[in-house]
Amino acid sequence: MKLFRSKSILHLIMVGFAVVALPLIVALLYAAASVDKLAVQSQQMISNAVKATEGGGVLVEQMTAMERNLRQYQILNDELLLQVYHSNRKKFVETIGALNKLSLPVSLRDQLGQLTLDEAAFYKIILEKQNSLNKINVSDTFSVLSAQAQAILLQSQRLIDTEVANTQISAQEAQQNLFWQASMLVPGVLLLVAIIVALINRPLRRMDGAIRRLGAGDFSVALNLEGPRDIEQLGERLDWMRTRLMEVDQEKKRFLRHISHELKTPLTTIREGSELLAEEIPGELSTQQREIVELLRQNSVQLQKLIEDLLNYNSATYSPTLNLQTLRLDELVMKLIDEYKLTVMSRRLWFDAELAEITISADPEKIRIIIDNLLSNAVKFSPTKGKIKIKLGCESGYAVLTVQDQGPGIAREQRDRIFDAFYQGSANYTGHVSGTGLGLSIVKEYLHAHGGTIDVVNDGDVGASMRVCLPLRQELAAA
Repeated sequence: MKLFRSKSILHLIMVGFAVVALPLIVALLYAAASVDKLAVQSQQMISNAVKATEGGGVLVEQMTAMERNLRQYQILNDELLLQVYHSNRKKFVETIGALNKLSLPVSLRDQLGQLTLDEAAFYKIILEKQNSLNKINVSDTFSVLSAQAQAILLQSQRLIDTEVANTQISAQEAQQNLFWQASMLVPGVLLLVAIIVALINRPLRRMDGAIRRLGAGDFSVALNLEGPRDIEQLGERLDWMRTRLMEVDQEKKRFLRHISHELKTPLTTIREGSELLAEEIPGELSTQQREIVELLRQNSVQLQKLIEDLLNYNSATYSPTLNLQTLRLDELVMKLIDEYKLTVMSRRLWFDAELAEITISADPEKIRIIIDNLLSNAVKFSPTKGKIKIKLGCESGYAVLTVQDQGPGIAREQRDRIFDAFYQGSANYTGHVSGTGLGLSIVKEYLHAHGGTIDVVNDGDVGASMRVCLPLRQELAAA
């Protein structure tokens, strides 16, 4: 069951961007809110502390003014001074009330309460003895009240430092919270990015693999791409193209098979006629006529070889069945070398064979075709008086055959393509009829059927060197 189905790659990218950006936006808003809250709290705390300090200072000043008013009244007995005392005392009460409205520590609030009670008790005495105020000890009473006001002022001043310290602590806590939030958010965002990248990359990677299989000529696997709708539609088009390519490939193989069989009949007649002429059965030939007949005979043999390559290629590409037998590989190599003696003598070539006695389980006819193609290419590209080195040995349960010539070699950029069907390299060779470019393709297919491999060995020597690996037993190939 698909939990999410995107309409297109663009839609998937936009959704992924939104999913990744959403937690970042939330974190940013949370950080902004935390900083704003911290700023407001800090401002309120500092403002309370400043107002408390200012109020404490006012209390001290008002307490001093009230004491002075009473002392002057006791000396001068002027009612106006008593009214001034009452006015200052009213301002004192208002200041106490303003301080009580602030958010203050309990200890400071207790001191304010005690000062309020002590001052109210003293004021009650003043009201009761209004006609005999000269008998009240103003100095002792106000010394106590002033000391309380001074204590309130001192604690209010310390409150600023306390609130600043609390603000720093709150800022550090907010910083730690943001740090831990970022520590959890970053891995989460990276995980989301990885998931989105995987959702985008997976169908693209599968499409790349499908295209590579088509490019390699593998049309057997149906293309079923899952992902955004546009990718699925592209997969449907690629599968349609795969079907068409498979049909074209089958038509090509069918054509090659038919044309090869059709060519064999007239070619057989040509060969028989050239052989009769070469044996001078119709009559004696002149020197020039013999040269022409020999040329016809050689080219008819070459054409027969090309037709056999076409037939072998068709057989190789149709999952060839193997007729497994026990085979002495070294004896087969020597037998094929002997078949090239006439050609080697005419070109003044020579074989340098180093063959170990090796027995394998394989299809003799297909192994013969593999070795014959390798020897044929080596002879074809070797210069006059050149040496063809053949080495057969055993390594880790595999028979290893190396065929090296002294020809022009294989260009680095062509080494991956020389095993493709109908591909012919740029190297020049001696021959009347060019090849089909199927020899190495057939070799590769037959080796693949046996569980073997073929590689171009780049050892720095002159010429081309082909290295073939064949399992000694087919059980090893199946494993």
